[in-house]
Amino acid sequence: MGEKKEKVSAVSSVDKAIDILVALGQSDNKTIRELGHQLEITKSTLHRILQTLENRGLVKKNNTTDKYSLGYKILELSSHLKIHNEIRDLALKHMEELRDLIGDTVQLAILEKDEIIIIETVEGTNNLRFFAQPGQKYPITYGNFGKVFLAYQPTSSVLNHIKENPLVKYASSSITDHDQFIKQVNEVRNDKISVSIDDPIEGAVSIAVPIVNTNGHIEASLAIAGVKTQQKMDNIDQLKVIIKEYADKISNEFK
Repeated sequence: MGEKKEKVSAVSSVDKAIDILVALGQSDNKTIRELGHQLEITKSTLHRILQTLENRGLVKKNNTTDKYSLGYKILELSSHLKIHNEIRDLALKHMEELRDLIGDTVQLAILEKDEIIIIETVEGTNNLRFFAQPGQKYPITYGNFGKVFLAYQPTSSVLNHIKENPLVKYASSSITDHDQFIKQVNEVRNDKISVSIDDPIEGAVSIAVPIVNTNGHIEASLAIAGVKTQQKMDNIDQLKVIIKEYADKISNEFK
């Protein structure tokens, strides 16, 4: 019973914290008394939750007026969301054109800390195809996406990521040797493209390229993935040129 009450209390505190953030978002600069009256939360509970939110940068207190407002962490979070939505919106029409041109699945991914997150997928039209749902997450050392993102980091950071996210033998061509993996990342750094056959999925061919902003910093990665066929292997150089062209179109629109 005690454990159940603790869980209910924790959920209740989260609800109250969200109510506080929503209230401050609707009308900034409120005292504890004003928040308590509006939300019907006791002063002691409000003080405890506000202190936690303040410590995390989600709210800030004006020590002169004793009024609270949203913190800069909210701005940081909304900025990340705005950028990611902007990239997705800019990329989608190009991803659909690319899919229509080659028939393979087209994916868009971002990097959050050390996780790759698929933020958009346009499913291929070929009879045999691969598909990954938006929202899927992978370690930074996974597949072509990983190599593209790591290529924009110094080698020391790449080594640290490998320690935290050990290399896995996903398929027959997956590399688990650290030196060989670093060599591949360096090649991607030079060529601005990563090509994999039978890695991380057996029987698949995938190609990933970076999407960069006006400062040359990577914002996302665009990839195509399809079943390995002789026709695809014969045309792989042409596919590399095509996906680079579409990544450049997206990058040029990104401000």
